Amino acid sequence: MPSKNYDFCVVGQGIAGTLLTYFLRKEGKRVLVIDKYIEKSSSRVAAGIVNPVTGKNFVKTWRADDFIPFALATYTEMANENGVDSFTKANILRALDSALDENNWISRTADSTLSDYLVDNADDREFSGKVSRPFAYGELTGTFHVHIKNILQHFRQQWQETGDLVNEQFIYQDLKHHETGFEYLDYKFKEIIFCEGYQAVYNPFFPETGLAPSKGEVLLVKIPNAGFKKMYKDKIFIVHQYDDIYWVGSGYEWDTLDESPTQKAYDHLSSQLSRILTIPYEIVDHLAAIRPTMHDRRPVFLKHGVNDGMYLFNGLGTKGSSIGPFAAKKFCNYLLFKKEEDKFL
Repeated sequence: MPSKNYDFCVVGQGIAGTLLTYFLRKEGKRVLVIDKYIEKSSSRVAAGIVNPVTGKNFVKTWRADDFIPFALATYTEMANENGVDSFTKANILRALDSALDENNWISRTADSTLSDYLVDNADDREFSGKVSRPFAYGELTGTFHVHIKNILQHFRQQWQETGDLVNEQFIYQDLKHHETGFEYLDYKFKEIIFCEGYQAVYNPFFPETGLAPSKGEVLLVKIPNAGFKKMYKDKIFIVHQYDDIYWVGSGYEWDTLDESPTQKAYDHLSSQLSRILTIPYEIVDHLAAIRPTMHDRRPVFLKHGVNDGMYLFNGLGTKGSSIGPFAAKKFCNYLLFKKEEDKFL
């Protein structure tokens, strides 16, 4: 029977909690994870797209040169050392709707800070005859999509087998704080980190996080014999998952905590898909989830003002796959060494 004394407790096993636990365990720390399994959490519904150049003006995302190489190295390490099918490298073929868009794209190819990501001549051959061709295309390289669901499931099973994961809803009132640490049920740990995604809005210990949850909805679509390997972006994303199944998604809705799929989103996504595809497809599922986004779109790592050893790590939102590894490693360093600079990205 494993000891029930731990260095850390992580509450929540979405992408933030999983990555933080992963890095703490790599440093030899004993970590207890408490998480009630939810099949359709935002981490499991997300496509995990890592894209360094976004927006109508094709600008590099915040700190892409720091976050993306570290993310790629982390997911590669997970694949090589843990046997996780963790990511797929895939270029993004992006629709350009007008001459203005095309000229803007061409002008961005002369930007030396983007040269590692923009392909000189877009190759759309795998989509030829299968999509309605836009005015022109741009192509991004150095992009990939992370198999978040695989990563979460792999480590969940591993930590359950070692007795280090409790599959229960965390009850805040049952947490006891002592001079030497915390106690929950019959577990003891020195420090606790809440990584609860949007559920953090209900956390009484951190009532003012700046969290601004946003709802995303996606379709899982079967497109027989399409053979799309690249990710395709034309208002919506089409991303290959397995066999003939593709993830189709775009956008978000603010100011709602209703996780139910809506007819409005279904109609929008299906109409966009019908506009794009010229070959048959079948919608096999419609999913919705609430993302833990922040007002300023930056992750947050908070130290409780009164309870020593209590923290919150949250707000990865739509960029969790790219920002998450770097942020989790930095905050892991803070937990280990307590250097103030490691509390901030």
